[in-house]
Amino acid sequence: MAKKAHIRDLSIFEDEKVLKQSLDEVRNNYRPYDPGSYLYNKLLTYAFEDKFSDEFIELVYVTLSAWNMNSRGAKLNEFTAFKDTIRNNKALINEFASIHIVTSESISALQDLRPLFMNLKLVADGKPPLVTFSKTLHFYLPDLIIPIDRRYTLNYFQGHTNLPTKLENQFTRFLMIESAYAQFAEGKELSIHLDKNWNRNIPKLLDNMVIGYIRIHDKN
Repeated sequence: MAKKAHIRDLSIFEDEKVLKQSLDEVRNNYRPYDPGSYLYNKLLTYAFEDKFSDEFIELVYVTLSAWNMNSRGAKLNEFTAFKDTIRNNKALINEFASIHIVTSESISALQDLRPLFMNLKLVADGKPPLVTFSKTLHFYLPDLIIPIDRRYTLNYFQGHTNLPTKLENQFTRFLMIESAYAQFAEGKELSIHLDKNWNRNIPKLLDNMVIGYIRIHDKN
């Protein structure tokens, strides 16, 4: 049974020194020359209209595997089913293609993702979809969705890596975390921290600040 949600805020990153140290930790020490980084950068070269091709969906599937979404406790759906569920929800995904995490409309847009969360069958039966959903949607909507993982994101926000069993409660957890990021990002000039490595867009930069913070904390 998952523990009760207690979502930590991101106020510590209002300190520019903490933000920079966290991002530098990822930039300098996090998975250099990693296949996952190479594949991720390749994903970002595709225009949105090309993201429902066999080639792109296969690249998403391979990248998720490289990001440990097809091992340990995670298990992706069979590839044909994975591809079909994405294509069947193309119109829904398209509704969010122009929304950016730093804008005021992002909070309401995140709430409107519920049908996608419920409809997309990205993982094998019985496996929690939250993490895989966030990563997959980040590949399709890299300006809106922050990828979530257990080791860093869930540990930071809730102090443990457990997830609720019920799908509805998982979406609530997803929304709480993504909304915390959106509230932090709104109106901030974060683009000065972008680079051509891991910090290719604002949502991944937000993810990396948490990754870097936890990595620094773990060393101390």
